[in-house]
Amino acid sequence: MMSNGNSSKSQVFLMEFICVILFFALCAALCLNVFVKADGMSRKGQEINEALVLAQSMAESIKAMESPSHEFISAEAEQISNGKYMVKAKDSVQDDILQVNIHVYHDEDSKEKICTLTVKKYLPGEV
Repeated sequence: MMSNGNSSKSQVFLMEFICVILFFALCAALCLNVFVKADGMSRKGQEINEALVLAQSMAESIKAMESPSHEFISAEAEQISNGKYMVKAKDSVQDDILQVNIHVYHDEDSKEKICTLTVKKYLPGEV
């Protein structure tokens, strides 16, 4: 009679123990998922920051020139591009105002823009 009671208690304890282990495994899986998503967000933020630094660098180069030409803008975009990011610029002049739209892509073949920056510069009498 004693052995049957001990056997019943050990089975209950084993079931409780299995439930606790499953609960902790579920919590660990949820925490791991949160950390993976946070890492992805961090990498995306870092990518945007690097792309913005490239675009801002080009914008400052354009602002620093007295009268930037289309050739200068194209050469600057090519020079700023690195193996990781591709910088493209589209310029237009209207009413003595140069407008340059700077686009940063993942690479040369990419269609998805990481960021876009618009620069305007007044060019008196240049047109």
